[in-house]
Amino acid sequence: MKKPQDQQIKTILRRTGQVSLIILIVSVFGLLIHGSNSWCNYIELFDVVNIQTTGNRILSDQDILQIAYIRIDTSINSINLSEIQDRLEKNPFIKAAAVSREFPNTLNILICERVPICYINHSNLFLVDAEGIILPLPGKPLGTNLPVISGFEHDSLSYHPGYYVPNKHVLDIVNIIRSTLLSTPDLYSEISEIHSWKDGSCILYTIKSGTPLFLGTRDLSDQLNILAHFQNRLQGKRNLSDYQYLDLRWAKQIVAKERSS
Repeated sequence: MKKPQDQQIKTILRRTGQVSLIILIVSVFGLLIHGSNSWCNYIELFDVVNIQTTGNRILSDQDILQIAYIRIDTSINSINLSEIQDRLEKNPFIKAAAVSREFPNTLNILICERVPICYINHSNLFLVDAEGIILPLPGKPLGTNLPVISGFEHDSLSYHPGYYVPNKHVLDIVNIIRSTLLSTPDLYSEISEIHSWKDGSCILYTIKSGTPLFLGTRDLSDQLNILAHFQNRLQGKRNLSDYQYLDLRWAKQIVAKERSS
């Protein structure tokens, strides 16, 4: 008859053997993973081959690659995604960026661009987005007409891409242009230029025929709303450019002079 002490020893040995076997299996599995990874690195399986960019319309794919500065022969595992994202988001046109790996050899770059809504004619010509962020002129044409804010060519304030418009009056006009784009896009598409005079009055020019619309010093937003209602009353039969000029400087009325035939 076996003694209880012998039975306990056998139980301990059996459990020790099981633990040792588990440790051995885990170790072998780890070595296999390490070996596989080393082998893949050796045969360059994880070297970046493809870089997919999405969401960029103003910046070209080549622009994105130059900003991201990713070497094609770099191992995908050694790439710091946060650093690439930071480099991308320092560009004024890039509002946000996300970079991800797609094994074995692809990097995906998702871009959210700032969309310009108008130009500012300062000492240089700049673009501005809906938030009032200054943007440089892109390397290729935008392919669309945007209103120009003028009258601030001699503004002493400094305008820098990637920063907000420093002049409050200019920023107010940008906000009004944004509201016009959202609420009355037909009127927005008619605007070629909004010129601000030193006395605070504004004059708007249409894209077609350059018809002047005198807006005076009253609230610009209210005057553009009145102009939008006037445009709606035309019901597509006439355009703002069919007039020689429109004068909104008088309260609750528009003085219009038709073009002579």
